[in-house]
Amino acid sequence: MNEKSVRYQLPRSKSLKSKIWIEKLFRHGKSIAVYPLRLVYLPADYEKNEKFLIGFSVPKKKIKKAVHRNRIKRLMREAFRLQQHDLSLPGKTVMMLIYTGKQMPVFHDIDQSLQKIIQQLNDKNSTSASSG
Repeated sequence: MNEKSVRYQLPRSKSLKSKIWIEKLFRHGKSIAVYPLRLVYLPADYEKNEKFLIGFSVPKKKIKKAVHRNRIKRLMREAFRLQQHDLSLPGKTVMMLIYTGKQMPVFHDIDQSLQKIIQQLNDKNSTSASSG
């Protein structure tokens, strides 16, 4: 095994559960949207020793059945789990990934959208880091 070992895990410790941080995130956060996903993010200073905290959301208004909402959340978590190492954040960040589509997606669509979102986020962070 000469390759650098990358751990593709998304442990519970990286879950965004604090109602206070979720409220701050939606009030002051910035967002990037690539259909059918939207990422809302906010630099934060929380106690956990994690680089980021992330939550996944599928609105009941658009996807009526709970089994479908849960399936979409699983797809989003899996896509994020595989791509989290491409993310370059300047500091601790809270994020929420929201599904904005109206029908059941295919994993490929979610994966592609998330890739574009991460690319845009990295571009924004690199430009703000170089100008700041």
